[in-house]
Amino acid sequence: MSVEILEVLFLSLSLNVLLYALYRTFISKRLSRSLQELEKLQARINTVVPKRRDRVYMKLSKDIKRYNNAVYFYSLLQSMVLLALYMIGLFLVFSMNFVLYFPFYVPLLTVRIEGRNVLVEGPLLLYILSFLVFTPLSLRRPKANIS
Repeated sequence: MSVEILEVLFLSLSLNVLLYALYRTFISKRLSRSLQELEKLQARINTVVPKRRDRVYMKLSKDIKRYNNAVYFYSLLQSMVLLALYMIGLFLVFSMNFVLYFPFYVPLLTVRIEGRNVLVEGPLLLYILSFLVFTPLSLRRPKANIS
């Protein structure tokens, strides 16, 4: 395995770990706090007699909207940071220029040069695939127990 391949994989992994660290330090506590408040409000609505449930829901609807919007905002923020880091990594990979060989011929992806199958835009494809592999690490979010 070539050193350049390992560099691309390490770049992708390190950007995803960086996003996960940012998530754990800045977003995680706020997101879980909003989810806990939503669960409390849901429990409060569920304890009310069905006859009064609509009235209580109308009273609490502003709070529910506020906490839902907070959850959406933190999720959007995490996704936007992921896209920004992905673009930074993409510009770094564009500067890398090395040949990536493929074990067999694929009509649109490979070109046969001197009897070997060369992957067209190999570093770019490797970066995209490695980012897809490592993205679930960085996009971890707590789940709400709201039913």
